[in-house]
Formats: sequence, structure tokens, C-alpha cells
Amino acid sequence: MSSKQKGMRILRTLALLLTVFVLVFIVFYGSLAESYDYDIGSVAESDIYAPRTFVDSYETEHQAVIARNSVSAIFIRSDEISEENSDNVEGFFDLVSQERSIYSASLTTTSPITSEQAASELSVNIKQTLDAEISAESLLVFMDMSDSSFSYIKDKAISMTELIMVDDIDESMLESSIDSQIDSFKQSNPSYSEYADSLKIVLDALLQPNSVFDETATNDSAENSYLNAIQNPVTIDKGALIVSSGDVITEHIYQNLVDLELIRVNSMNLVILLRDFVYVAAIVVCLLTFLSVKHKNDSYNPRTFYTILITFVISVFASVYLSELSSLFCVVLFFTVICSSYIGTFDGIVLSIGNLLLMWPIYSFDIELLFINIIAIIVCASLAGRTDKVSSSATLILLPTVMTVFASLSYGFINNYTRDEYINSMIFSLVSSTASLVAAVGIMPVYELFSNVASPVKLIILSQPGQHLLKRLFLEASGTYSHSMMVANLADSGAEAIGADSLLCKVAAYYHDIGKLDNPQYFTENQHDGINPHDKLPIMESIAIITRHPENGVKLARKERLPLAIIKIIDEHHGTTYPAYFYYKACEEAKAKGLEHPDVENFKYHGHIPSSRESAVVMLADTCEAAVRSTKQTDTDGAEALIRKLVKDKIDQDQLINSGLSFDDVEKIILAFKQIYAGVFHERIEYPNDNKNS
Repeated sequence: MSSKQKGMRILRTLALLLTVFVLVFIVFYGSLAESYDYDIGSVAESDIYAPRTFVDSYETEHQAVIARNSVSAIFIRSDEISEENSDNVEGFFDLVSQERSIYSASLTTTSPITSEQAASELSVNIKQTLDAEISAESLLVFMDMSDSSFSYIKDKAISMTELIMVDDIDESMLESSIDSQIDSFKQSNPSYSEYADSLKIVLDALLQPNSVFDETATNDSAENSYLNAIQNPVTIDKGALIVSSGDVITEHIYQNLVDLELIRVNSMNLVILLRDFVYVAAIVVCLLTFLSVKHKNDSYNPRTFYTILITFVISVFASVYLSELSSLFCVVLFFTVICSSYIGTFDGIVLSIGNLLLMWPIYSFDIELLFINIIAIIVCASLAGRTDKVSSSATLILLPTVMTVFASLSYGFINNYTRDEYINSMIFSLVSSTASLVAAVGIMPVYELFSNVASPVKLIILSQPGQHLLKRLFLEASGTYSHSMMVANLADSGAEAIGADSLLCKVAAYYHDIGKLDNPQYFTENQHDGINPHDKLPIMESIAIITRHPENGVKLARKERLPLAIIKIIDEHHGTTYPAYFYYKACEEAKAKGLEHPDVENFKYHGHIPSSRESAVVMLADTCEAAVRSTKQTDTDGAEALIRKLVKDKIDQDQLINSGLSFDDVEKIILAFKQIYAGVFHERIEYPNDNKNS
């Protein structure tokens, strides 16, 4: 890498770094909303509206606390209590069974006890053993019933207890569950219904609720309710009234103003600045990565680079003031037209979307703005970046504008806009796109004057036959003019076949031999009547004249301010080859004099080998056209064989190593040239000669 190239790279790097810092401050300044010096208890001096949709953190927290405190206590079934209840019922009947045995045995003694005494003793035992209060009167029935009835009632009581304890039974449910089991017992056992009331008294005394409070589950449920409310926050839409003039700033309102960054301190501004820096840096790094990968082997010329860079910054800067008019007043299409015209559709789309993303914070991240302008960018870049032909200014303005309005209608339809919202969106979208496109089209000539870039508009102007240099070629070097027109047809076809810039190739071919205007008669195509001035000149003088024409062409092109891309092709269209005719003639003269063959380096053109696909296409078209013309080929097969030989010679001489052409591209170019010559060599109908029979 030369020192000049290193210097240019350093300058570009510094320019990019400066641009990043400028963009950071533009985005910071543009997205920084008006701040207020209010505290809780202050009185608002004006209405304050939300500059963007935001989360109401105060109300969200309030609703979350309410949700947490509204959670009901959670109770779960206790297996331990359920088993304890069953054990109490079984223990009760064990005590009854023991007292019945004592009572029965006393009946055979001289001093028997009465059933009342037995029931009273049983009541005391139950109190001591089971800690349950059951009156002797209620227990008397258990002393008087038969053994079979007692056994049946015992089984039923245990079964009912188990059925009741299957479910979660709290205090309010216990009594109704017992009543339900007793009613079922009466219906299914009518002969034992006389024992139902006593059985109910026993169950009421012995059973406890088996549902207990679960503190862990209750706390978890409350926390989940709180988090669910936090994760579904209360939002306030952009444009909503936060506080009216004259209202007192409450804690809630104050928090909303803080959330909207409308009340700040210096430390908060630094945080916002850092945040904007990260945002801008992420977008710039993404764009630079795209450019470095896509343009790994080539680069934009300095004028194009700085033109696009300045336009990029201007578009973002303009948004700072235009955003105050409307959230839809955006001039990204201005940048899209300039960028796509200079460096192509795909690059224009990517860089324009990056440009739009940098404007986005200034417009409070408005989704409608993003949606409408992305559609407009794609349509606009597709038209402005065309290389096959140039879109008219009317088309370039009208079609993107129509698509912008259509996108606005589509977004409004999806979001169920009101009539006023539709009108507002359509008007500002229409004005924004029209103003951007008209400004871009109007200023394009100024940009072209400064950048000297081969934009489609510039190329189409240069392709007009009335251009000064083309007129000179036609009048002063008609043979070269005809040759250039044929080369242009070949180059156009070859470039289109491989997806290169066909318009650039065609126009560059028109001008590639303008250096011959210095001495047109010294070139074969301009010689008439068999007079060749080289016959009277020494070979080396002839070589100097012939090989100088690319250099002369570059000088003339710079004088006429032709685009740099065309100047480069003029310089490279012969590469570092040499005129074979004069070299072989010099070799024959040297041989005749007994001298060594002359050094071929002295016969070479002083240009550079093609550095782009377009330059290589023009070189091949120029070589093939001259050879086919000089050999007077009249059939397609012969022309194809000659073309393949000429292309192989260029490859063998390393003329295409920096062009970016693949072997597949070369084959496509050969077939495209063949197709052109197939049209040139087609047979024509012989018109009758009216004088034959006269």
C-alpha cells in the first residue's frame, strides 16, 4: 500500500470517527425532550403531554401491590388431622366398648350399676382421653343398644369419618358435611335412624377441620400475582395529557415525568448521552461491516465517500427540526436518492435504513414512521439506483410518493385509525416524501458538479450524441466514432450478461478512445485512400503516438470533467499490453540488421490493468471489435473463435487479474459478444437491380 493510500485511509477513518461523535450529539440533542423544574407539590405552569408511549411505573406498582394483597389465603388438606379424626372416632368406640363390657359384667353381680352411671363414667373417660365434651344423656343410647347395633353403628361412624376427611374441610364446611352424612345414613338405614342424632353429636364433638393454612403457597401466589402485574404494566400512549396547567404535581405525576425523562439532573443527561452513543455505535458498526464485506476488493472514490457521508449527516440533522412539525416529517428519501444514484440500489437501501434508524430516536421511536419510510426507501432506491436506464425525474418523485401514501393508508387500516388520523398521516407523509424527492432531484446537479461521479443521470446526459466530445469524434475521427459505437454495443451486452453496470460500460465505451482526437489520422480506422502516415515514421515514433492515446484521453477527459469512473476506464482499456503489429515489425527489422529483438516493455501502453468488471468488459469489447473488423470476419463461428483467442491472450497477459471477473463471467461475455455479431453477420435480401434488363 502506497503512502498516499495510507494517508487516504487515515483521513477516512478520522472522518468516520468524527461523524460518529457528531451523530451521537445530534441524536442526543434531537431526542432530548424539554425538561421541567418541578417537585412534588409544585403547580404545573402548562399542559404536559407524553412525548412517547411509556410505562406508568407508579400505577403499575400500585396495581401490583393491590394484586398481591388481594390474594386469598390458601388452605390444604392435612393428612395428619384427617388420620387424627379417624383415630378419635375409633378411640371413642373403644371407650364405649370397654364401658359396655363393665356395665354388662356388673349386671351379674350383687351390686349392678345403672346405664346412667355407666354413661356418666363414659363421659368422664372421653373427656380425659379424647378431650371431647359429650354429655352422659347423649351417651346413654350407646349403653342401651344391642351388640349388633353397636357394631353396625361403629362401622358406619368410622366410614362416615373417612368420607368426610377425603376432602379439604374447613370450619364452615365441617358441619354441613357431617349433616350430609347423617342424612344419608337416615335414608339408607331407616331401622337405625333412632341412633342418628346421637351419632351426629359424637361426630360434632370429635371431628375437627382437616384444612390448614399454607403460608408458603399463599406467599408464592401473592408474589406471582405481583410479578404478573409488573410484567403487564400500565402504559400511557404518546400524546396523552400527563398534567394540565394549574394542576398540583402529585407523587404519581412526578414519577411519570421522571419516567419520561422530563425532569432530569446532569447525571441523567450523561446516562442518556452514553445510551445514545451505544445506539449510534451499534448502527454505524453494522453499516461499516456491510460495506467492508460487500466492497472488500474495491472502495468508493474520495469524493463519493465524503459526499455520501455529508449527506448522511445532513439528513439526520434536518430531522431534529422537522420532527417538531410532525412525527412523520422525515427526509430520509433525500439521502436515498443521492446514495442510490451514486453507489447502487442495494447499498442505497441498506445505508438509508441505517440513516432512518439514526433518525428514529429523534421521532420518539415512532413505529408508523419506520414502517412508511422503509417501504418508501425500497421503492425509491430501486428507481434511483437503476443502471440499465435512468428513471425520469417525474417517475422518481411520483412513484415513491404514491407508495408512501399507500403505506400510510395501510398502517392506518391495520391500526383502525379515525378519519382525522388518516388525514393527518396521509398529508404529512405526502408532504414529507414529495419535499425530500424534489430537493434531491433539484440538488443532484450540484452534487454531480462536486463529486464528479458517474451517476445514472450524468451517464445518460453524456450518452447524448450532441455532447461536445462525441461531436468531435464524429467530425474529426469518424472511424473511431463508428468503432466506439460498436464497442459500446458489445460492452453493454457483455455487462448486462454478468450483472455489471451496463450503462457505465456503454457510455465509457463511447469515450474510451477520445485520446485519438490528438492525431486521428495515425489510427487505421480513420485512414482513407490507403495513406498511412506511419509508413514515413520510425517505428518507435509510431509506437509513441499509438500508446499515448490512453494518456491523452485521460487528460482530455479531466479537462472536460468526465466522471472518474469513465476516466479510469479510458486509462485501463489497453492495460499494459502492446501493439503487436509494430512490435513484430520491429522484430523483423532487428532480425534483418542482425540485432536482438527489442525489449517488449518499450512497446507497452502506459496505463493500468482493469481494476473493475466494467473496465475489463470495455477492454475485451475494444479488443474484439478491432480484431474482428481488421480480419474482416463475416461469419459467427469465425468471430467466436477469434474472440476466444483474444480473451485467452488477455488472460495469459494477466490483464484481468484485478478485474473481479470469474471464468463464468468471461464465458458469459464471450457468448454475449457472439450474439451481437450474429446480428451483424445475418444474411440480407439482395435487392433487384432495375438496370439489369435495360
